[in-house]
Amino acid sequence: MTAHAAEGTRPFFLSKRNPGSFARKRGVPPFRVFVVTSLVVAVACSAPRPKSEAERTVIDRARGVRYVVPDGWKSSDGEVRSRAGTLLTLRVYDLVEAKRSFVEGLPESLIPQLKEWAEFYFKVDGPPTRTDTHVGGLPAIELTYPVRVRPKDPPTKVIYWVVTRETRLFVLRAAFPAEGLAAEEPVMRKLIEGWSFLE
Repeated sequence: MTAHAAEGTRPFFLSKRNPGSFARKRGVPPFRVFVVTSLVVAVACSAPRPKSEAERTVIDRARGVRYVVPDGWKSSDGEVRSRAGTLLTLRVYDLVEAKRSFVEGLPESLIPQLKEWAEFYFKVDGPPTRTDTHVGGLPAIELTYPVRVRPKDPPTKVIYWVVTRETRLFVLRAAFPAEGLAAEEPVMRKLIEGWSFLE
């Protein structure tokens, strides 16, 4: 139909023999109304329906956790990612066969490994900031490393949360792109605040 209009011919439903258009009676070209209506319908059909909190809740029985994915973010296999590129990664370790000295020294015994992980992916700009906190109602530590993706990139941060529950060690890592840090760190912290462990 659009091609016919471009060539100067009129579709049959706009011919002089078929003038019965409400839009024409109001002084609005019928074809323009048809195009606008089609665009509105297309936009309405393409816009995703916001998911409820229940629909965004992930119950990961393999890792023993429950959390709510922020609206518009995606989750897959222990990861939560935003459109801007912020990424939360969950690692779970079984401590049953771990060295006794390592287990008794937690969380301090893990800190050198966290630094190595940060340095593997980023340029670390300095020592981490440590905060005692809680995750899922359990005592945890939070380590925040100032980093850059590349030496000349703007600064951003990587945050680790470390918590032990029974015989399992949970390590959560949040990495932020510099341009999304200010807006998405509060969203990430809200996700962590709502974190819970399965019985």
